[in-house]
Amino acid sequence: MYPTGPKMIAGLCFAGLAFLVTGMVIPNIPYGNPTLAFGVTNAAIGFLVGWRLVGRRAGEGYAFGVTYGITAAVLIVFWCLLFWAGREMLERSLDLYYSDPTEALEEMIRLMVDFSTYLLGNNVLPTLAIGAMFCGALTELVAQKTAHRLD
Repeated sequence: MYPTGPKMIAGLCFAGLAFLVTGMVIPNIPYGNPTLAFGVTNAAIGFLVGWRLVGRRAGEGYAFGVTYGITAAVLIVFWCLLFWAGREMLERSLDLYYSDPTEALEEMIRLMVDFSTYLLGNNVLPTLAIGAMFCGALTELVAQKTAHRLD
């Protein structure tokens, strides 16, 4: 849980990647115009996933770094979809849109699926995959450079 260089690099890389991908997703959203909080929230989720998943496991080799990077990208997408679908579900719940909590949770899952379709345009998925591999490899490079200095 101690802060290290690889954790910081992983957090910053994945925060930047999440913010970049959010900017690519915004034109695909059919209604409304998301505010800056949309990108900042997704970047915060990216930072936490990068710090906790990739940064903590850095130093195991480049193949593992790239694999952890792809895993982090999938987790970032999942947590962002869960956050925004949960937020939408709560807003609808406050308007008494649902008859019971089970219906609200089922609708949240449907919202996650609906929101995931926004990832299909503007080359979002290839950018996310290549960026995740780069971030994982960069984190691994930093981990190996800092490990040699400690020896």
